[in-house]
Amino acid sequence: MCGVVWVRLLKPLEAYPSPVWGLRQVSLLLQKQRNRGQDGAGLLTYKAHAQPGSPYFFRRRLIAPRPPWKFLLEEIWQAWEAHQREGKDPYAFPFVGEAYLAHLRYGTFGGYTLDETHPVLRQNSWPSRSLALAGNFNLTNAQELFQRLLELGQHPLFRSDTYTILERMGHFLDEYVENLYQEAKNNGLSKADATKYITERFPITEWLARSARRWDGGYVIAGFIGNGWGFVMRDPLGIRPAYYLALPDVLAMASEAAALHNVFGVYPDQVKELPPGHALIASPTGDWDIQPFTEPAPKPARCSFERIYFSRGNSPHIYNERKTLGALLAHEIARLLNYNFEKVIFTYIPNTSQSAFWGLLKELENILILRQYKRIQQENPSEEELRAILQQRIRAEYLVWKDTQSRTFISAPELREEMSRYVYDVIYNVVKPGEDTLVCLDDSIVRGTTLRQTLLRTLARLKPAHLIIASSAPQIRYPDFYGIDMASLGDLIAFQAAVALLKEYNLEEVLAHTYNLCKKAEGTEAFSQNNYVKALYAPFTEAQIAAKVAELVKPPELECPLTLIYQPADNLPKALPNHRGDWYFTGNYPTPGGYIQVNRAFMQFYEGHTARRAYE
Repeated sequence: MCGVVWVRLLKPLEAYPSPVWGLRQVSLLLQKQRNRGQDGAGLLTYKAHAQPGSPYFFRRRLIAPRPPWKFLLEEIWQAWEAHQREGKDPYAFPFVGEAYLAHLRYGTFGGYTLDETHPVLRQNSWPSRSLALAGNFNLTNAQELFQRLLELGQHPLFRSDTYTILERMGHFLDEYVENLYQEAKNNGLSKADATKYITERFPITEWLARSARRWDGGYVIAGFIGNGWGFVMRDPLGIRPAYYLALPDVLAMASEAAALHNVFGVYPDQVKELPPGHALIASPTGDWDIQPFTEPAPKPARCSFERIYFSRGNSPHIYNERKTLGALLAHEIARLLNYNFEKVIFTYIPNTSQSAFWGLLKELENILILRQYKRIQQENPSEEELRAILQQRIRAEYLVWKDTQSRTFISAPELREEMSRYVYDVIYNVVKPGEDTLVCLDDSIVRGTTLRQTLLRTLARLKPAHLIIASSAPQIRYPDFYGIDMASLGDLIAFQAAVALLKEYNLEEVLAHTYNLCKKAEGTEAFSQNNYVKALYAPFTEAQIAAKVAELVKPPELECPLTLIYQPADNLPKALPNHRGDWYFTGNYPTPGGYIQVNRAFMQFYEGHTARRAYE
């Protein structure tokens, strides 16, 4: 779920208020997307007018201290101030240039080292053979692509999908450049003139199409070639998000629309979505276009989890979608409370749940008003009774305080548990111990780690009579292999609940049968078309799974009853009509690689392997 920033200035540097105007915009775009990664940050500048003997790509990457983006930018801006004090040529500053590529890393594959931090480079003394990349992606067939590189005679330095993509694109870049060079040579051009010939005729869309032909997964990949061509490409299903803004003086792309319209001060409708299967392409002269590089999928599968949880909620579209998700939970919660809102307090955690909470409260108020109206209509109350009816209110309180800016969900695994222990405080003397029911809205329950180790223990201090946790997301039953860090099947609390229920009901043979089906199908077409893990959930209702999850996560400190309510998966199209990617909820993967990996993930679980991803 990394954050990508790609910026191309469209006018000479002298036309901007400052030589570092572009750098300032990139810095703000990184800051506005800081939610998208704390594992590393990187910034690359492209200089279109670099003199021979001087680099045209300048890059700085940082993985520590946390948050790396903040310290990276502070370091660069301090260097700029020193550069100014010395009275040096502004263009000589490494991060003054015509184009920028920046990245916030959220590691889901590989390690957490500087080598795996974007942007990554493949450099050559020929600018047309040099390539800089940064992306938000995961490929489900990284091993297959790695093997293909070996067959091409290469020796990749790393096994990660980042370097697999870099080397694959670099291989075809070399091939196209070599073909154009031979054309130029056959036309009698000198070697120096051939460079211009290659740049002017480079078939960038064809190159992107050929590079991506075998990719299976979700991706947004942005980059620059050393001769000035720039591009941003998005997977044909639109799994990973990409938005762009075109103004007379700048062309910019970011992973979140709100970052663009807030940084550049434009209306949200001026920011456009990069269509699935298309590339934003900028020529060395600053001309740009949107071109298809592959056939877009008939049914896009834009990631719904982006909208529910991950993206920042200051996009007007995401804000309204999350409000709708909250509203859709209201009737189920009201039924559970038997429509009695006395001695009930509503709250939420974490901050990303706030928009959904407003939607929940509004719908609960509508439910209460309708019931008040019906009571008045049916009972013909006295003035005193009428006053009592109309005084009923939905009570909302801000009870849980998150005492850090860090997000435990996107922390490295070894830090996640430690961070979650100290992240929440509560406000006392609001909930009446043993009397008030507390309803707490969460946006999602993935592993259950924060719920079990921190949140429930924190809320237990308030001693409610009944604690209800409502999730605006459905039960996360299956791994994601396209970008979200939840690829270990055994870590998912809904999966743990299903396995526990199978054992409780003496249905353990379902586990063995599912494993045997996977083993039998492995290597066949059926393995890439069927999710055999669905069989583990089939014997149970959603309510049974939710009840077992509540049992598994309930800490000893919580003495009152605990109830979990999940958003029904069927509600998602009502709230997210344009984001139908729901494989982690339904098990319906959008690519063959997803089915292969979920079946492998179960096989690894059954065999007792603990790899973080099914394809490590």
